[in-house]
Amino acid sequence: MTRIALDLLGEGRPTADLLEALPIALDADPHLTLILVTGADGVADDLARLGITPGARVQVRPAARSVPSGPEAVRVVRARRDCGVRVAARLVRDGQADALVSVAPAEAVVAAAQFTYGLLPGATRAVLAADVGCTPDGDAVHRDVVTLCDAGAAAGATSDELVQAALLAAVHARVRGASGRPKVGLLSPGPALADPVHDAVATQLRALDVDFVGPWTAGRVLTAAGLSGQHGGQLSGQPGQPGQPGQPGQPGGDAARTAEVSAPSRVTDEGRIDVVVAEGRAGAMLLSVVRALRPAAASLRRGPEGEPARMTHEDHDVLGGTIVLGVDAVVTHAGRSGGGSVDAAGSALVTAVQTASLAVRGDLVDRTRAAMAALVSRRRALAGMPG
Repeated sequence: MTRIALDLLGEGRPTADLLEALPIALDADPHLTLILVTGADGVADDLARLGITPGARVQVRPAARSVPSGPEAVRVVRARRDCGVRVAARLVRDGQADALVSVAPAEAVVAAAQFTYGLLPGATRAVLAADVGCTPDGDAVHRDVVTLCDAGAAAGATSDELVQAALLAAVHARVRGASGRPKVGLLSPGPALADPVHDAVATQLRALDVDFVGPWTAGRVLTAAGLSGQHGGQLSGQPGQPGQPGQPGQPGGDAARTAEVSAPSRVTDEGRIDVVVAEGRAGAMLLSVVRALRPAAASLRRGPEGEPARMTHEDHDVLGGTIVLGVDAVVTHAGRSGGGSVDAAGSALVTAVQTASLAVRGDLVDRTRAAMAALVSRRRALAGMPG
């Protein structure tokens, strides 16, 4: 059984939409156990209405405090042991669960993961990785999916931190089903804007035997992920027009500048990429573009009688399944967008649970630890130190 500690308290929003998703997650995976961390009164009654009786596959643990979004999130996570994400994180640390899934703000989930589990040896920061393009369908993964990393865990990045993100995300890509050696690229605004940091990253990745495919613009990434052509024309006018996201200095400039949306094109092996590495701000901006192209409006539905529930490619939800990499545990974040539909929030939760389960069964932590060990050896060699 895969045991998931599921923080439903998050920011303290109502949990009805999330509870509605639990039968879907349980039906989709008969080897799944959910340990619900919630502060809601009457949760047992809500579960009963859904036909769920706390027992072997569903357990409930109390938590007293929610976590606000924004700068306060990190302070609250560090100061309050009784907040939902900390309670759920301790269940994993103490061996009562195999992975953490939380609906708390992403910054709170990253802070709780670093604070509770620590970083892997060789890692100097945690990063967020988002699978862009499609959603896992049970244990199967659609072909046209790109892992974006860092997707907003931290602003700014050195060349070494970008290399870390590339190695960590490449391991995640292999775990989620990428074929062969993952192809890794760097998010770039275009060839005219040369970047010495990117040049240093390219040199290091090639030395580490990574299948590095060079700089990739946002438009190419969207095409590789099968997301181009969702809307006609360009996202917001011509790049560089005053007041448009494509203009330098405007919100979304670096990531959206080259995100032209053209007619759908078939992705060949030459046009395939498995991982795109970005500094956290640019990654977050590209993710916001993806969300604009494919709104998180997935519908949850049961399969025909006798068949497990599942989500299809058309049910894509980019809010779910964002995973924290570089920490000594499996941690995923289930996003809840403001004003999102009930189905969207539930779909994100199911996707996050599936992502966590796949990571546990694929030994993600041990494999990322090995990748970081290779990076440490490379650092020592560059410093003239014995391996």
